[in-house]
Amino acid sequence: MSTTSEILVAVVIPAYNARDYIAETLQSVIDQTHRALEIIVVDDGSTDETASICRHFAVADPRIQFLSTENRGVAAARNTGIAASKAGYLAFLDADDLWHPTYVERMLSALHPLPDDWGAVYALHRLVDSQGYCTRSGSSLSARESILIRHLVFRFVGNGSGFMVRRAVIDKIGGYDPSYAKQGIGGCEDFDFELRTAEHFKIEAVPFGLVGYRVHAAAMSADRSRMARSLLAVYERCVARNPQLPDFVVSCARASAHLYAFSKFAALKDWRSAAASLKHVYRHSPLLAASVIIKLIFSKAARAANRALSKVRPLWRQKQQKFKKFEEIDPVIPLVGGWSRFRTKALFRRLSKIDRCDGDCTATSKR
Repeated sequence: MSTTSEILVAVVIPAYNARDYIAETLQSVIDQTHRALEIIVVDDGSTDETASICRHFAVADPRIQFLSTENRGVAAARNTGIAASKAGYLAFLDADDLWHPTYVERMLSALHPLPDDWGAVYALHRLVDSQGYCTRSGSSLSARESILIRHLVFRFVGNGSGFMVRRAVIDKIGGYDPSYAKQGIGGCEDFDFELRTAEHFKIEAVPFGLVGYRVHAAAMSADRSRMARSLLAVYERCVARNPQLPDFVVSCARASAHLYAFSKFAALKDWRSAAASLKHVYRHSPLLAASVIIKLIFSKAARAANRALSKVRPLWRQKQQKFKKFEEIDPVIPLVGGWSRFRTKALFRRLSKIDRCDGDCTATSKR
């Protein structure tokens, strides 16, 4: 039996109009091999059947606490759950995502034995569709210990459902920042929380696909324009909080952020915003900007070909393309992807050296 089996872990689940997925999400928590859980669901002013579904689960499992608030956004909902929790460890799960049954056990076993200056642990994810089938894996990139600079550029976690923290992190940095939602740019509060954690604590990694990150039309992440603006705001706030960051790091971070924003704006055919972000990318690397344009041209041609093919491809052939259900996949199976023309191994190694200098980056910043 694991030495951490009796340690209480709070699971905070913000939910807004989540009737289609909340039952499956809750079941993935109930089925955790680590049983010492306080499961706190915060209904963020839902207008559908989310509340009744959650109450039904709460009746059957006394570990579930159901709270209801007016609609204030995901950050405020998570903070409500944090305030209601008592555990020394907190894990966060969105109402449409899934956990592998060993998620909490693996995360806690990785973080608990470490010294107190290690404040958090994260896991990697696989993307699942509305029916729970894996469509592809997320990035295989991960890093541990002092990761602020690398995380700023590479965004290892990728969603709000793969992060566990000690209570000490909340005591130090507070909870999630609700000001993004108040400004109409909610969506990347989880990344903001991760960066603020990394500014003060070392972070461990469990490099397995333990999270099923749901991609569907009703998800918050489906609002591409808001997600782009939210991510850009998170980056600028982080840079403002950390004036010691070398110019090279700031340049890489902004290029990474605007590369993401460009992809979102281009998908919406918001060419003015896309062009503005591409200009920022160009400032960091003209070759990267050129490659983005070439990739955009080829991706448009590929999408047109796929649309034409989908009209003639037999329905049975389309169904064969489905992957396994998330719960059927061994999380230890390696994830693929993560390196791109911008995300090179050489850049990763250079940023790793800067992370290891523990904030005294003056020498490295000149190189």
